[in-house]
Amino acid sequence: MRELDNIAELLDAFWSAQHESAPDPTASRSAFVGGWMGPFFSEPMLRHDLADALLYYPKLLVLDPLADFFSRGEGLPGLWTVGYVRPDREINKVASGPAMWRNHGNYESFRNDAEGAARRFASIVDNLYLLEGPIRAGVIEVRSQWPIISGRARQLETALRFDVRNAALQDYLATADASGLHVWDSITGLQVSMDLPVVRRDAPMRAAPILYYLAKTLAVADAGNAQYVPTNEASLGLLRTKYNDAVARTHPAAMLREVARIAVPSADVALREAVAIRQSSDNFEDWRLSLQALHRATASDDSHTLRERVEETLVPKVHSVERELGSSSLGSSFRKAGADVVIDGAVGAATGAIAAGSVDPGAAALLGVGGAAAAGALRWLLRQYAPAPIEGDQAVLATLIKAQQIAE
Repeated sequence: MRELDNIAELLDAFWSAQHESAPDPTASRSAFVGGWMGPFFSEPMLRHDLADALLYYPKLLVLDPLADFFSRGEGLPGLWTVGYVRPDREINKVASGPAMWRNHGNYESFRNDAEGAARRFASIVDNLYLLEGPIRAGVIEVRSQWPIISGRARQLETALRFDVRNAALQDYLATADASGLHVWDSITGLQVSMDLPVVRRDAPMRAAPILYYLAKTLAVADAGNAQYVPTNEASLGLLRTKYNDAVARTHPAAMLREVARIAVPSADVALREAVAIRQSSDNFEDWRLSLQALHRATASDDSHTLRERVEETLVPKVHSVERELGSSSLGSSFRKAGADVVIDGAVGAATGAIAAGSVDPGAAALLGVGGAAAAGALRWLLRQYAPAPIEGDQAVLATLIKAQQIAE
């Protein structure tokens, strides 16, 4: 426990420095996907969801699981109480809020279980190392939310005070599907209440957990130069009621799962290739635009229609890319990447061998009158018979298909 205490202190200094170092405002914005993705992105149970998201967004902002593990609830508001009137006219008070929920599974809860604390810490670190590639490349941006919550505590308190008195928000929540709304990072749909009449002045505070979670989420996204993306229609409706109709769509999880079923045989392939895919920003942008168009076209589809439409759109592209990868008049003898360097090296080695008298004169004649001429002739063959480079959204599919072929 003493070693973990020391690690917690070092990480706390790192998170403070991370918070003080503002993100580059000119950099492309990350997507902060709501729901379970933010806090649990590194857990194996969400590996497929993470892989799907990495095939759709250029960058993801996620919550540092070590920061959540070691957090002491810095900056969280106190519990909100709501009064309920008993038949004898006495008032029962019910309290709720993130301050009572954030302790589940964190370091403080393991104070009397050193082995349990070490196992949980090791599990988090193992999960992060499995994602080391995209994290180091900046494809997944990991940030602590606690310096933000603490530093903006007063602003969050003010936002909540106005939101609970906002008639439009209260009207929306009165009819919304509460099961799809988060009250804290690890809890969705929970309503702490009693089956009794509510004290009228306290009634607006029943919505406090949901509205605070939304305000906190927007603050974290803002601090990380990201855009919050809701994961379901209930969360989207709440965001649009608070903000405006410019927020058009939710995170297309169902569509991405169908895309991944066809194009990405395993989550590990997508995670491993996430960095490589983004090395060609134009190709990846074409891919994203094609997925966005597919999302718009399938927005109102049921699950069966969605599957059929994704298959109709994507399967022909997959077959086309597979044909392109396998087609060449000269088989696999050409390797497009770095071909000029390979040709020059081969010709140079051959002409050196001729000079040393170690190559048959007939074979030497095939190289032409000199190394430069031979290189030129080979490049003519390369341009005419080697497969054309795959570009646009099909380049992303090609990367995934090749990665799977290598794995097999």
